[in-house]
Amino acid sequence: MRRTRFLNAFLFIISVFFFSYIFYIQCLQHPYYREKAKNQHEKKIILLGSRGNIYDRNGLPLATSQQCFSIFCTPRYTPNKGRLAQNIARLAGKSVRDVRRLIEKGVFFWVEKKVDLEKRDNYLALEDPSIGFTHDLRRQYNMPEMFKSLIGTCGSDNRGIEGLELQLDKALSGKSGFTIYQKDPMGDMFPYPDYPEKDPEPGQDVYLTIDLQLQAILYTNLSRCMIEQDAAYAAGLIIDPRSGEVLALVNVARNGGQRNHAVCDEFEPGSTFKLITLTYGLLNGFKEDDVINTDYGKVTIRGHVIHDYKNYGVVTFQQAIAHSSNVAMAKLSKEFDYHDFFSLMWDFGLGQLTSIELPGEVKGRLPDLEKMNNLEFAILAFGQGLTVNLLQLAFTYQAVANRGVLNKPIIVREIREGKRVIQRTHPLRIRRVVDDETAQRVTNVLCSVVEEGTGTEAALGDIRVAGKTGTAQKVVDGAYSNSSIITTFIGYFPAESPDYLIAIMLDEPKKGLWASSVVAPVFRTVAQRLYQMNSHHYAIK
Repeated sequence: MRRTRFLNAFLFIISVFFFSYIFYIQCLQHPYYREKAKNQHEKKIILLGSRGNIYDRNGLPLATSQQCFSIFCTPRYTPNKGRLAQNIARLAGKSVRDVRRLIEKGVFFWVEKKVDLEKRDNYLALEDPSIGFTHDLRRQYNMPEMFKSLIGTCGSDNRGIEGLELQLDKALSGKSGFTIYQKDPMGDMFPYPDYPEKDPEPGQDVYLTIDLQLQAILYTNLSRCMIEQDAAYAAGLIIDPRSGEVLALVNVARNGGQRNHAVCDEFEPGSTFKLITLTYGLLNGFKEDDVINTDYGKVTIRGHVIHDYKNYGVVTFQQAIAHSSNVAMAKLSKEFDYHDFFSLMWDFGLGQLTSIELPGEVKGRLPDLEKMNNLEFAILAFGQGLTVNLLQLAFTYQAVANRGVLNKPIIVREIREGKRVIQRTHPLRIRRVVDDETAQRVTNVLCSVVEEGTGTEAALGDIRVAGKTGTAQKVVDGAYSNSSIITTFIGYFPAESPDYLIAIMLDEPKKGLWASSVVAPVFRTVAQRLYQMNSHHYAIK
């Protein structure tokens, strides 16, 4: 009797434990095991939305998303593995041995991704039940050699990794959808119509301020100059000085790189910085005809000799700028107030990001005002001891060309969702840097650079051009090099009411050493083409 009771009690405890565990598994742990079963029998595949297109200001496509296909193979369904391996190897351009190795594993694998319709049909023509396909998207770039540093690229996942593709990825990417594939006990996948799916939503389209025709003109001339001068790279900009819109932005490199040098590289501006020195002087009582003695082209400060290209003798302030006299700038700097001068540099936007819609922008470097001595300030007056990027430097000239008002650089004109405009960029005024009268005086002095000074190779006949050359020595091993230089020219025209501002930079030219002979002619050629395009407005004699 006692043995029977013990056995019944034992069986009761076992039953309670067993049914409690069943309850725990089936009820309390139901969500966990349901998810585990789904992971074993289903595969959720993310479907990326069609990436938005990128257009120039006139609606010409620069980057588009093209429908393509990805081919997969489920080897267990093939009736002839040997023939399948040979056919795949032939179409995919792979070795038969490598393909056979994948097939012998017997598990699902991707044969090729992002193939066109014709190649997809070639695979389907094999009539092998193990071959299938999914829809995919491929990014197509028109004239990539002209736009690669600006627009950038996408990765294999259709996400932006460089340039505007990266910066505007959120707008361009759209919203992802999904589809669910059934997995059999061997782990192979196949479509199953009863499973839920969600269609992806396309991304938004972006319209740039870039003009394709202007981009082509600038690219052609920069490429030719880089090759002729055997330079490391060339960069250039065409800007509407009234609105701040970037009409062309080009970078070309000898090594074929995609770096956006105009925005991402900083350099000492050299004599193009004399715009700041000129403006400061005019704002503080100096006159264009004030006389400066350049002391036979040399001046010594703290034991350091500053010299000019040649002895200009006694010159006016305007002539000192026209002939780019470093000695004159150094002597003038003795009468400048350091803090006021730095304040003007800041007003022109130096030492700050322009906040253009491009990744990797550098803000440049200004010297430490509190630690500056008179020698460092003297060389600052002619553009050494600080760094800028080309876009930033170009917009110091934009402020003068725009009658003293600095604008924010604009490169994205509109963002559209279908036909609906969801964002339109308008010109953005940052600040008034100088008054209208001073801006006009600066322009007149810059015109003398082109008419009688270092910039004569940039002249456009009867059309007045305001501009400035810059030949800056690069720092090599802690000292300024006499052979490694950066040449720049920045100018705008017609000087009285500018329509275009062009900035040209060439890094380490091997054939020429002066901006006057290296980049000023490029400016003139580009400017002439712009005028030919607008012959109903202008006439070049």
